[in-house]
Amino acid sequence: MNRRRVLVLADESADWLVAGLRQLERIALSIDEFAIENKETAPVLVGIFWHPVLDQSQRWIPDNPRLTKVAFSTDLDGQPYDLILSTRLFLYRRAVGRLLSEGGASARSISLGDSLSDSGDVRKQVPPSDKESWEIYRRLTESLPRSVDGAWEFITDGNAIDRIETKFLRGSRKSQDGFVSRYLNRPISRAITRLLLRFTTTPNAWTWLIFPIPIVAALVLSHGTYWSFFLGLILFQVFSVLDGCDGEIARAKFMESERGRQLDDLFDVASNVLLVVGLGFGLSRQAHFHGGSGWFYLLEGITAGGLIVVNETYLATRKAVPASAAKLDSLGPALYPRHRELVERSGLLMFGEKFAFLLMQITKRDVAVLFFVFLAGVGLPALILHLLLLVTAVSLALAWRARSAL
Repeated sequence: MNRRRVLVLADESADWLVAGLRQLERIALSIDEFAIENKETAPVLVGIFWHPVLDQSQRWIPDNPRLTKVAFSTDLDGQPYDLILSTRLFLYRRAVGRLLSEGGASARSISLGDSLSDSGDVRKQVPPSDKESWEIYRRLTESLPRSVDGAWEFITDGNAIDRIETKFLRGSRKSQDGFVSRYLNRPISRAITRLLLRFTTTPNAWTWLIFPIPIVAALVLSHGTYWSFFLGLILFQVFSVLDGCDGEIARAKFMESERGRQLDDLFDVASNVLLVVGLGFGLSRQAHFHGGSGWFYLLEGITAGGLIVVNETYLATRKAVPASAAKLDSLGPALYPRHRELVERSGLLMFGEKFAFLLMQITKRDVAVLFFVFLAGVGLPALILHLLLLVTAVSLALAWRARSAL
């Protein structure tokens, strides 16, 4: 499905900021995304046809450094276009493919002369003015459905932007989200992300900005009192919520990167280590307050932290072997690829897919952190540390067994 020429009709809506990007820039990035996924060998030509009433000071060309598979032109040469879009069209991620299959007249290879002939215009031999040409192309874009869930929305005016942003972010969650993230964390993080998208915030900058939270939380835990355990776990829950914003920003702004994913994973592991070490110090100090020896808790926390590092390092660096999709159909979208492989090869499936699915769900980070807040609230912080050590040790054992099964 090679698409070499796209025409974008641009009016004042080209400057509308929706979900962190100006409309013309979002369309350009969407075309670039499609060209990369479609393995285009040459840049896609994107013609920008500005509304004639706009003067030169209101016209611009996207210069985003992530645009690597498109070339822009403002000179219309009269040759056919494979796709005609409008800056009033808000595109979801990976929507261009659906536009090509469902776009009606706007997705046919068509030139201005073809359009005049199809309409029976008696002036077809006379070159139309820029205003007439713009209106002819605009009518072609109206063949599109006004809205297609998960693909695009037509922005009638600026008052529709809030609704479209909310709907777009609601659909940007990850399939691997646990039920706590889906029903509690994501609604909060999406509201925060909407605010962040009004600024030049980048995903990596946000990841760095929120990382002091688990550091402070671990220091609070180390005080060893009931309220320090409870407030420290609340801070870890706050971090768990805010940690979802970087991915939402990246998906909204086309800013996903391997470096960003690695940075996010690194800080997630670091926060888990800070949690168990902070608990170990806090429980040790609490035991000392009551005249006992707390070395056991301190050793347990350090051991759990070490096991977390070993487990995550192994999962991140091992040579991946594709899991059998046939065996994990019901688990597919709920698990990351590395976890699919672990579940299949570790022997967990001997207990059935439903058991494996439930086990993976209740041990997800979002579920675990909220449960830990509850345990701290009822005065059982030691149980949190015991559970973390147990789950990490079992996970490492399963990963080793999965490796041995290769």
